[in-house]
Amino acid sequence: MKSLKIALWISALACLAAVPFIVLPWEIIEDIMMGFGLNPLPDVPMVIYLIRIFSGVSGLIGIFFIMLAKNPLGYGAMLNLAAYGLIGFGFLVLILGLNLKIPLTVFVGDAVFGIIFGVVIAILSTKIKKTQEAEKETGIRG
Repeated sequence: MKSLKIALWISALACLAAVPFIVLPWEIIEDIMMGFGLNPLPDVPMVIYLIRIFSGVSGLIGIFFIMLAKNPLGYGAMLNLAAYGLIGFGFLVLILGLNLKIPLTVFVGDAVFGIIFGVVIAILSTKIKKTQEAEKETGIRG
């Protein structure tokens, strides 16, 4: 259970890392993007809006992972949603990044993180659920 909680907390912190982008000055966001090898983003309201909204949604997903980390098995299917959602996110980022031909440095970290942590959470949660089911059947606690 401890490994599962750690994986969920790491996922939460990764999502929460986007929250500062909600309020960072646009010049700093542009500097960060250029640090990843991208051209400066257009300084237009719609782009600024989308960056800030996606950062906020990422923060909300981070809160979801914190809730799961506190009581992983207490949320039923939400744990599976978290695991398979991360895997789907990882593959989506990978496919979009390759399709758009943007530098690997921009998306490979997100893709690898999503796939690996999604698989880890899925495996750990399945293992814990099976152990609990076996304990119920035998009446023995491990």
